[in-house]
Amino acid sequence: MTEAGVLLELDGVHAGYGRAAVLHGIDLTVAEGELVAVIGANGAGKSTLLKAIVGLVGVSAGTVAYRGAPVGAARPERLVRDGLALVPEGRLLFGPMTVSENLALGAYGAGRKRKAATAEALARVHALFPVLEERAAQPAETLSGGEQQMLAVGRALMSQPSLLLLDEPSLGLAPRVIAEIFAALDELRAGGLTILLVEQDARLALRHADRGYVMRTGRVVLEGPSADLLADESVQTIYLGTWQAEGDDR
Repeated sequence: MTEAGVLLELDGVHAGYGRAAVLHGIDLTVAEGELVAVIGANGAGKSTLLKAIVGLVGVSAGTVAYRGAPVGAARPERLVRDGLALVPEGRLLFGPMTVSENLALGAYGAGRKRKAATAEALARVHALFPVLEERAAQPAETLSGGEQQMLAVGRALMSQPSLLLLDEPSLGLAPRVIAEIFAALDELRAGGLTILLVEQDARLALRHADRGYVMRTGRVVLEGPSADLLADESVQTIYLGTWQAEGDDR
């Protein structure tokens, strides 16, 4: 049973792609209202972790529980209706469709019971990222990289999630844009949204997170409050020193 206040819990999770095992016994928890960061070098399994949580990668052993109930074989669209939303690496926007249409598709996945709140969700997205309102009629493919990342986050927020999962939101973006996106994440967290962040910039992630997990070759090798991880000598040497902005696994 997941203890009170814990929104997401992974217990001994093994997952991968066919016979290719990637995750090896992952234990992880995210409490309501937290921003939790997962850091690690290229190939550590960070992206696979997020995919396993939302059902895009099969779990071969262990359990993923959301609000105390095992996710099991639930389809990804059901998880969206239950309050899970993923901002994938690479954004995966519908390029020829307008900004407004991409946001509307995010609301579609929330189900009929939330349709009455769609206008409120849209207003919230526009308040976080005013450029999306300015660009509402533009095709998504004509936006800058930073604007596309904002749109990807905004589309996920349109489903009015309880838990937002983000995969490498800073990848390939200019420092100014990264600052805008992380300021928005800080605001969302302050408003009570729970966030699980996979991020290639370890220092950036830990500065914004409450707690962190360090992954290596599909395993969690360190965990704790972000301040402790930032001060940890091994984390400083490997992830805050020579390891910089590498890509992630699959």
